[in-house]
Amino acid sequence: MDDLYSKNLLTKRFQTTMIGALYEFEKVFGYLWGHDKDEKDLTEKELDFLDRWDMVRNQILNNGNNQLRKTLSDLAKNQGRVTYKYRFNTNRKEDGL
Repeated sequence: MDDLYSKNLLTKRFQTTMIGALYEFEKVFGYLWGHDKDEKDLTEKELDFLDRWDMVRNQILNNGNNQLRKTLSDLAKNQGRVTYKYRFNTNRKEDGL
């Protein structure tokens, strides 16, 4: 997996998955932390939810980035190694068995 294009594409797909999921969550639950409000206009409850959301969002992004790094590392370790498994049906009628 030394190909820079492949690494960039895989990275982009991981990031798009994470950001897309966070965006969908924000669309549905963002009102809890005043998603469309100016931060200075937030209530105490909205500020509390915003702090919680920021913490969870960062954990999600950190986990996703860690998984991306592990995936890229795994692919680099297995570069050039391909394993094939062949299965033969020994009970086929046309073989006379």
